[in-house]
Amino acid sequence: MERFDKYEFLRDLQDELDNSYHEDVYSFIHHEIDNECVYYSDCFQIIEACGMTDWKDNEFGNITNIQQLAYVALYDFIIDNAEIPA
Repeated sequence: MERFDKYEFLRDLQDELDNSYHEDVYSFIHHEIDNECVYYSDCFQIIEACGMTDWKDNEFGNITNIQQLAYVALYDFIIDNAEIPA
């Protein structure tokens, strides 16, 4: 895998949201993030790219592994930066 680029991921996700119908947009977003957080090496890159340094207070509860941390980091980035259709 090339170095993870959170802005490229956001662009690809945004293009898919803008150009395709998804019955449940948030389910689609969760699925795409989950696919990105499969391998530990990718997770470390996601955490680095998103600048995740504090994970105590999050909506997903107690984080117990690197995949969960990467998921939360990427989810927070997407929710803060994507234009999610209503």
